[in-house]
Amino acid sequence: MESQFWGYIKCHKCRHILLDDINKIYSSEVIHSECDSYDIKKFIYLLEDNLPIWIKLKVEEEQWTKGKLHCENCGSKVGTFDFISGRKCDCGKSVLPPVHFVTSQVDRPIKI
Repeated sequence: MESQFWGYIKCHKCRHILLDDINKIYSSEVIHSECDSYDIKKFIYLLEDNLPIWIKLKVEEEQWTKGKLHCENCGSKVGTFDFISGRKCDCGKSVLPPVHFVTSQVDRPIKI
C-alpha cells in the first residue's frame, strides 16, 4: 500500500493553517530522485501553478521577483520565493521550485 499524507501545513508558532491541500506540494521523493544532494528535510516546495491565494497575492505584490512568506496570523517567517535566481540544488543538476516553506518554521502533514 502506498503511503499518503494527511493533515495541513500550519505555522509552527501560532498553528494557523497555511496550506490546506497537500496536493499543492512537490513530492520530496520526486525532487530527491532528480538530485542526490537535495536535503528533503529542510524545505517543502509548492507547485507554482497551484499556489494558495495568500501566497499568489504576496508574489504578485513583489512583481514575481523574490521575497519572504510570513504567516498571515502572527507574522512569523514561514518560507520564501525566488523567481529571479533559478536556485539550483547543491550539485547544480536541477533547478528547484521557486516557492517553499522552511520545515523548521511549519508543522507538516503526517505520513499514513
